[in-house]
Formats: sequence, C-alpha cells, structure tokens
Amino acid sequence: MKKLTILILAIGLFSLLSCKKDETKVVLAYFTPAQILTPATGSKYILKEANKDSLLFTYTWKAATYNLTDVLKPTYTLEMDTAGGNFTAPKMLSNTQDYSYSINVSAMNDLILGTYKGIGGSLATFQFRVKASFTETNPATNNVSEVISVDITPYSAVVIVPPIYMLGDATSVAWDNSKALEMTHLEAGQFVIVAPLTSPGKFVKFIANLGAWAPQWGTDAAGTSDNGNLVYRPTESVPDPPGIPGPVADGDYRIMADTANLLYEVTITSSNLFLVGNATTAGWNNTNAIPFIKVSPGIFTLTTKLTAGEMKFLEAPGSRASQWGTNFSGNSSFGKMVYRADESAPEPLKIQSPGNGTYTISINLATLEYKITAK
Repeated sequence: MKKLTILILAIGLFSLLSCKKDETKVVLAYFTPAQILTPATGSKYILKEANKDSLLFTYTWKAATYNLTDVLKPTYTLEMDTAGGNFTAPKMLSNTQDYSYSINVSAMNDLILGTYKGIGGSLATFQFRVKASFTETNPATNNVSEVISVDITPYSAVVIVPPIYMLGDATSVAWDNSKALEMTHLEAGQFVIVAPLTSPGKFVKFIANLGAWAPQWGTDAAGTSDNGNLVYRPTESVPDPPGIPGPVADGDYRIMADTANLLYEVTITSSNLFLVGNATTAGWNNTNAIPFIKVSPGIFTLTTKLTAGEMKFLEAPGSRASQWGTNFSGNSSFGKMVYRADESAPEPLKIQSPGNGTYTISINLATLEYKITAK
C-alpha cells in the first residue's frame, strides 16, 4: 500500500501542477525516459535464410528513472514501426519488467514479410522505441524513449501453395483447360490475376488443375461482373456451377478469387502508367509524365533517373484524376499501392524517392506493390 499511495500522490501532484495555467508554471521533472542501448541507431542488417535460427540482435535499454522513492517497477513495452509510420499502429515486440529482448533472424524476417509486407532482397528502414509505464490506463505514468532507426534487408521466404487457374470465353485462352491462366496466391486462400477480359455475354471460371474440370469454382444466380459468391465443384459427380459474367467493357481487369470465404471481385485496372513528381525529370508537370513499359497486363517497369523528392503514378498524361500512390507503410524501396479513381476521392500518399541515381521502378497491379531498385 505504501508504494501505491506514493505513486497515486505523485500522479495527482503532476496533474495538479499541469492544470495551473494562470499561475507561475512549475515543472515536475519526475522521470528520465528509458534509453535504448542496442542495437545502435543507423545499424544495417542483411538477413540470410542460412542463418534463420541464429540470433539477430538483442534489444537492451537503460531503465527509466523517477525522482520518487519506493515506487513500483515500471513495465517496458518494446514497439516497432516502419519509418514514417509515426507509431500510429506499432507492433509490440515485448512487454516486460526486464531490460532486454532477443529476436532471431527468422522471426524478424517473418515479421517484415508478413506484418509489413516487405519484399525479399529490398532494404527497408524500421524504427523502435521503449515505453515505460506503471499503468496502461493513466498516460501520466508513461514515458517514451528516443526512437532508433535500423535498416534491415529480409530474404525471400517462399511458401509453396498449389495455384488455381482462370479460363473462359472472356479470356485469351477461351475454354481450353490445358492453357488456363495461372493466378498468384496472396494469402489465406486469396488468388489474383490481372488479365484482359472481353465483353459482353461471356464468362470466366477457376479450376484447380490444368486439363481437368474438377475441382472448379463458378458462381450462383446472383453473381455479377463485379463481385459475388463462389460456388465450389469438388468432383465431376457434382453439377457445374454457372460461370462468372464477363465485364461490360473490354479492358485489363484485376480478378480476385477468395477460395477460403468463397467470394470473388473483378475490377478494371490501369492499362497504361506514367511517372511524375519532383523526384523525376518530369517534375509535377503531368503533361510531361514519363511512360512506363507495359511488360504484360498489370506488370510495368521503368528505368529512370531520380533525385531526392516524391513521385506518383498516373493513368494518363495531362490528368491527375486517376493516380496511384502509397500508404503509411510505403517507403523508398517498396510498398503497397493505393488507387484514386477520380477527384472525388482523397489523394493517396506520395512515394518517397531513394535519392540521386538511376533506378528501376517495378509495378505489379495484381499484388498492388511497387519496388524501386538501384541500377
């Protein structure tokens, strides 16, 4: 009870002094924040799969100190976020009354590829901080260390998932099940592909094995050309489900089949892309936007000179209405792409340039990711 009473009195005194706005200000410097000792800010790590079970590093920190005696020992929360994420939704790595936390190579790699959707072989900057607190319900007891930044390059960890395939008279392979189009697995049974679809009055389906009509997925009577339920046909003894209606207009479409939740979505996507920004030779003059090379539907690439600054991708030169940017997790190496269809929607965040040099920008509209690599 003695420790708790002193803590409550200290918090109450701190709150009281903070509220006296019209009187002489009194500052109660009642704590010194924790201090991260290792790893050092600015450290760089390249992760290797051969070392996946090895220790990567141990976070250590100096304890927070308080100018009160006989108080409770605080709890330390170690938090992680991407550079620029501002710890708005941090990942909690540890919650302890100790002063250290160790992580091995595979755990960090899984965190980067999973939680932060990182790309193997691409450097990214992550930030860490330690928060000391006596109680989560009263922020007056919290104090936060200075943030450290660490550069980490993960390795590609490939999980082999059997693919599914798309076909139909709305596609380029028609109903030839030996030539059906392989789809990319995203996560948890979701498969995607960007492909040209033709209209009207045509259909698509998904199959599990080339050359076989079962297992397959179609839809029900309520399915539309935009979205609907998937209907699963496990064997040849089960009747065929209806086909998914093709689009109302020809174009490149992003098709997503969620075989876990039995849903599908079809959305038209960019058939051309252009680069603008103060990091580019075009500047923000969208009439001078630099064209990407379309490698295949949904796959674009461009090798160009960049400087420090920002950039975005446009669907058409001379217009900023339809554009691609990123979100808070995007950085100058890789990130998720965020689309604005027209000016009624808010603009996505600009993509940061890695700085002066020649770079290749790669875009995948199936996985909705961009990647920037030095030449």
